[in-house]
Amino acid sequence: MEKLTSPSVIRSLLAAYGVTLRKSLGQHFLADANVLARIVAAILPAEEKVVEVGAGIGTLTVALAPHVRELWAVEVDSRLIPILQAQVQPFSHVHVIAGDFRTLDLGGLGKGLLVVGNLPYGITSELLLKLIRERENVARAVLTVQWEVGEKLVASPGPQAGRLGVHLRTYFAVDLLRKIPKTAFFPPPEVGGALVSLRKLPQPRVSLPDEQWEKTLALAFSHRRKTLRRVLISILPPAQADALLAELGLDSKVRGEALDFPELERLGAALSRLGVLR
Repeated sequence: MEKLTSPSVIRSLLAAYGVTLRKSLGQHFLADANVLARIVAAILPAEEKVVEVGAGIGTLTVALAPHVRELWAVEVDSRLIPILQAQVQPFSHVHVIAGDFRTLDLGGLGKGLLVVGNLPYGITSELLLKLIRERENVARAVLTVQWEVGEKLVASPGPQAGRLGVHLRTYFAVDLLRKIPKTAFFPPPEVGGALVSLRKLPQPRVSLPDEQWEKTLALAFSHRRKTLRRVLISILPPAQADALLAELGLDSKVRGEALDFPELERLGAALSRLGVLR
């Protein structure tokens, strides 16, 4: 079988099937055997059913196949499907799905899924939101994302914290495992990547219903240069906003990204009682 981390092999495969990579799909294939080995080591042991996002030409698929019970390799680019099918042909327990992971019904594949993959940088947020919203079917994930995104996903409350990271860590323990240089990919992207691990928490960090929590985060992280008071007076009279901050024990100059989970939950609960979350 070809060495799928070799740039020359990747070029030959693509040329043989008449495939020209499309920048719009964020196609950057792993082309470093050492990095591949480290990714596989971070994933294993993998007794769960595995779903791979953006399987491409099958580099990670083939490396994982001998170690897992069942694997679904999802690829949106129909031109790559024949390459992928040829690579996984020796593995009867690997199933190729030609389609977009964003519209895939994870529930139809079972519970306790392990999701892996090198996420296209342009749609990382959409893919992580899918894992959040279909978390009942996901036990854990090991993913490559843009390095700056990885840093924000694990950032503590403060200037580096972001809405997506807080949202994700509501339901998953998130660990930044290692940096992956851009030279590990073919063709190399403009920036390096980060290998991150997600493991679903036994219980969410907050008890607010999903819709209320999402609206709370959307409000708290809107207008990042503004204080929470200025954000609140966009939906409440100033006097009511001040009274609410005092009730919650929050400084009028605090910014939403500086709040921790208990403070954000109290804010969301109070705004829900006032009926102003929208």
